[in-house]
Amino acid sequence: MLGLATTRSSLNVAQTVAAIQAELDRRGIPVAVVVDHSAAARRAGLELPATRVVVFGDPKAGTPLMQVVPEIAVELPLRVMVRDDGGPGALVTWPDPSYLAQRYSLPAQALSALKAPAGIVAAALEHR
Repeated sequence: MLGLATTRSSLNVAQTVAAIQAELDRRGIPVAVVVDHSAAARRAGLELPATRVVVFGDPKAGTPLMQVVPEIAVELPLRVMVRDDGGPGALVTWPDPSYLAQRYSLPAQALSALKAPAGIVAAALEHR
């Protein structure tokens, strides 16, 4: 999908989310919230495969981006979606940093902060 990057985890949704949270903790990056969309759907009397979004951020990384382009604040804090697509494990999706950089005309040096989700996911799935 345009503007998104996705990888497959061999872990289920709950295990993948826990691994991502552990990696964020190792890096000292605060988790703002974990949104459980499937639980919300159940409360509304609807069904949705396990789908959670981990919202996290580091003001030291995000603030400089917003100082350059204030509109990028609608993309922050960063987030990673973990969902059950019926296949083995879970799909993990996050905003593609190149897409965001292009969309907001960010300078090349700003890309490092936007690359955080890819590194966090890779490390989380490796450390399990």
